[in-house]
Amino acid sequence: MFKYAPVTLPYLSIFLELVEMGLFKPKTDNKPKVETYKWYEVESSPFQLLSQEDQDRLTGNFTQLLNSVNEAVIYIRNTFDFYEYENNQYPVIITKFYFGTKENSPGFFNMRETADPLVKRPTVVYEYPDKVALSDGSLAKVLVVYSYPDYLPDGFLFEYYGIADEIFLKFKQVDQYKSIKMVSAARLRAESLLAGSRVTPEVERKVQKLRDLSMTVGGSARLFELYLYIIIKGKTDGELLEKEKRIKEIANARLLSVDVPKYIQRELYEFKTSMTAFLSFSVEKNYIDSISAGPFYPFISEDLIDEGGVFLGISGSNSPVVFNPYSRNNYNIVILGETGSGKSMTTKVFLRRLRKKMSIGINGIDPENEYVKDAVAKELGITPVFIKPGQKLGLDLMRFVREGFIDATDASELIADLYYVPQELRPRLRRLFVSSDADTIFQFVDELKENKAEDLLKYLDAIESPPDSYVYDGIPIDITGNTVFGIKELRNQRLKVVVSSLLTLLLQRKMLSGKQLLFVDEAWIFSEYPSVLNLLQEVARRGRKYGDIFMYITQRPWDVYSTPEGRTILEQAATAILLRQRAAATEVLQKAYNLSQAEIDYLLSANPGQGIIRAGNYKLTLQILVTKEELEKFSTSPAI
Repeated sequence: MFKYAPVTLPYLSIFLELVEMGLFKPKTDNKPKVETYKWYEVESSPFQLLSQEDQDRLTGNFTQLLNSVNEAVIYIRNTFDFYEYENNQYPVIITKFYFGTKENSPGFFNMRETADPLVKRPTVVYEYPDKVALSDGSLAKVLVVYSYPDYLPDGFLFEYYGIADEIFLKFKQVDQYKSIKMVSAARLRAESLLAGSRVTPEVERKVQKLRDLSMTVGGSARLFELYLYIIIKGKTDGELLEKEKRIKEIANARLLSVDVPKYIQRELYEFKTSMTAFLSFSVEKNYIDSISAGPFYPFISEDLIDEGGVFLGISGSNSPVVFNPYSRNNYNIVILGETGSGKSMTTKVFLRRLRKKMSIGINGIDPENEYVKDAVAKELGITPVFIKPGQKLGLDLMRFVREGFIDATDASELIADLYYVPQELRPRLRRLFVSSDADTIFQFVDELKENKAEDLLKYLDAIESPPDSYVYDGIPIDITGNTVFGIKELRNQRLKVVVSSLLTLLLQRKMLSGKQLLFVDEAWIFSEYPSVLNLLQEVARRGRKYGDIFMYITQRPWDVYSTPEGRTILEQAATAILLRQRAAATEVLQKAYNLSQAEIDYLLSANPGQGIIRAGNYKLTLQILVTKEELEKFSTSPAI
């Protein structure tokens, strides 16, 4: 397994006994060879329950990833913890995946550049023959995998994630000329066995595999040196031995050869593969071609447990669901569910727990005054603002244009949608609006009168009359602090849409200050107004770089999905929480979220608070768990 440099000491056996007793420690160069890698955090995903087609897609991407680099290291770190919910403790394993390479970003698996994850690892303070003591008070032992069978299932490393504290995997590409020469030599040696009298099926398989490999190495396949270390930690020797036993049992079942090398545990813990010292060594090399590397696909996590996330409930496997919107590639969330599905409770519980977990502002548009009730507002830490008929709001669209809240062209489309301007008149409205010198929307209407634009005034003169004039007139509402607008008292649905869209523009400036959340409830009311949906989409897009979260909540996804703008909102949100649905929603959900018929059937019969969460690459069933306190404060019905 390990190749040691020749040692010409006549008393080597005595020397090794002294080392074993801890009475003599060989001098070693404790400074590891400095390897400079660019590090990326990798987004993991479920794997075991995927279709064969989806598994093949992931392992195929992994093959392409390896082919794109000359050298790569994969570092997997597990944190074992407990999550407590109402005096119940759930064991959780938070697994982080890192990819290090000397090349630029490979562009696979939603990799995000990150700092070196090895810097903060506990350091070795003492080395025993078969383990090391670490600076955090724990013990560590490194097991090396040095022999592999002909067959391994894809994703086999996942079997060790519940036991190992760290896994280190290194791929180093062999020079193309050398790899062709090595494979050819191995093929010739294997073919010579065919001339013997006892040719087994195993020999025939190996020969055929080498023949196939000799055709692809140097072309579509690359040959790599392969190193795999499994690191276990514990407070006691007993804990280490128990973990070691379990690791070896799993390895033996897969016909993997695993060992704990003595006297070089420090070097292995520091992820060295070779070293020059008093006893120089190199880990025996294994080789693998990139096409056959699928079994080593490592980026697997079957449970949704995001570091620093909020507890939502439990999955179908009874594992806790801990969700952090910032772990996704965008921070947009949609919550879909029919009346009585627990949609409102889910939203309130999430907002409450998110506010307690993170420093984030909460803002919202509340068409049914669900969130501005005293008890709810207090729990969410928000300032409720009730919009009443006849109240002057100061939401002047032209002022918003002048202040850079919205582009003039987009504003003209918004006005056209809100006042039902026919398509044939919209180009003219756009030209007049964009070229206008008006500072207020009322001045713009005056300009239309001066230009005798009677065809446009037929639709836009409502701007000057109540109730619309109250919307534009006055001083804008103070939105300092966490602000949620309750607009239930505005009985006219079109007026609700007008006010909601302009309030969204008002909140946009605040969103650009960073770390804000904006939720829009009963969002189906915007489905007839494409420009409003486009506005919401644009606010979400612009806010992403500032760490803003956008939540879109509706009971009628089919209405929203009926427009290209609404379809974009539903499909491109990184996170969707799907609660009980009406039959009318099934076709939309199948198209938007690629749900199976079994998943659709589950949503049609789900109890309140039950559903499916799709977060990035994850898709699993979910039961929202609500505390007694939350139930008392938030419940709108006894259902959930």
